[in-house]
Amino acid sequence: MKALSIVKAALGSGAAILLAGLLAAAPAAQASAGVTVPCSSGSAGLIAAISAANSTGGGTISLVSGCNYALGSADNGENGLPVVMSRIALNGNGATISGNNTDFRIFEVDGPGGSLALQNVTITGGSATDFGGGIFNSGGTVTLNHSLVTGNSAGMGGGGIASGTFGPSTGSLTLNNSQVTKNTSGVGGGIVNNLGTATLNSSQVNGNRAGGFAGGGIATGNYSGGSGTSSLTLNSSQVNGNIAPNAGGGGIQNLAGTVTLNSSQVNGNSSLNGGGIASGNGNGGVPPGTSQLTLNKSQVDGNTATAPVPQPGNGPPIAAGGIANGGNAVLNSTEVDGNTATSTSGAGIVNHGSMTINKSKVDNNSASGSGTAASGGGIVNANTGAPNSGVLTINNSEVNSNSAAGVGGGILNGLPSMPSLPPARVTVNHSQVNGNTATEGGGIYNVGGMVTLASTSVTGNHVHNCFPLNSISGCTN
Repeated sequence: MKALSIVKAALGSGAAILLAGLLAAAPAAQASAGVTVPCSSGSAGLIAAISAANSTGGGTISLVSGCNYALGSADNGENGLPVVMSRIALNGNGATISGNNTDFRIFEVDGPGGSLALQNVTITGGSATDFGGGIFNSGGTVTLNHSLVTGNSAGMGGGGIASGTFGPSTGSLTLNNSQVTKNTSGVGGGIVNNLGTATLNSSQVNGNRAGGFAGGGIATGNYSGGSGTSSLTLNSSQVNGNIAPNAGGGGIQNLAGTVTLNSSQVNGNSSLNGGGIASGNGNGGVPPGTSQLTLNKSQVDGNTATAPVPQPGNGPPIAAGGIANGGNAVLNSTEVDGNTATSTSGAGIVNHGSMTINKSKVDNNSASGSGTAASGGGIVNANTGAPNSGVLTINNSEVNSNSAAGVGGGILNGLPSMPSLPPARVTVNHSQVNGNTATEGGGIYNVGGMVTLASTSVTGNHVHNCFPLNSISGCTN
């Protein structure tokens, strides 16, 4: 069991968390043959099997179908089972490994030699005071196949799973046809991925809750400010129905890593800001963000940002029901539809970094508060003064049928409450901005920035297509 160092660093409206530790070297030995743990031997048999596999360089452990291997107390430190330090494959056959919901997690996997592959097993009832209530992967390799991580909790991060890179080892997490659901945590109710790699294939991260700082479903990124980066890839996966009530990234929070979604969903999540996805350093783009967000043939629909209108001098009134981007983002053949900002601006998208939208839809989003604080129903684009901030390009896309209680029903370029911000830039090519509504600038409202339209239709918006009137070439009143 390693010693852990925990550092909290201020970031945006909350705090980010860095783990660092001393890694134990995995034993080098011949892997053991496979064993089956009888249901009658319970947790003692499972503990003995893992200890034996560690001592012989790894092995395969099979469980009995339908059996619940209930762990009544910790085996070591905060872990219900021996720390995995070798290559172990655990075939659950539909069995469950459960904790007591009180004072220990289920699994810890330590790099560089620790590798755990779970097949058809349920992990539940784990409770860690710090990280990874179900599974804590510290620089090792964890793979879930047709498995379920549910009903676990962690005080600081990763109620279901916490995975990352610590010391010289690189953490790797892969979910195949698996679910991480109904877990709770201070940060990242479902999954926290810190400086490692995570891949989800045909999997679900649904219905998790982050009670503290960020990432109701998945929190990923470089929390330390060091040189390492994290990588998260979702293929045909779902991150739906998660909650981060006290900060950003209801579905996914990406601080400074690379996130790629392919044919995936981030739907029905809720947080203060970035209800679906929050990508970037969360500090207004200063210093410049290093995050990369790419969505291909994906959905960010029906998410909600609940941030209240800030007091004067406490920041801009922007929240982003769907996507908040403070780094680099590209949307390809993606829809950002039906998202809501309950009090502030940017119901669909808030971009204060650099974003390109290709062949995509930003439709039916609503900034449903009151006054100019609830502006930008479809997209808010703002320049914070950082390099490449407030650069938005829309190609062959539509921004239609969005609404704002304030101004800029379709697109708000700049912030009316902060007219001294540097000019933001919007370029719209071969696209539509149609049928949006606001008190003024129903289609596009420009606050001293630059808006360029090329072969683009801005029609049927109320009140007026563009504002200031006659200020945007190619847009009629």
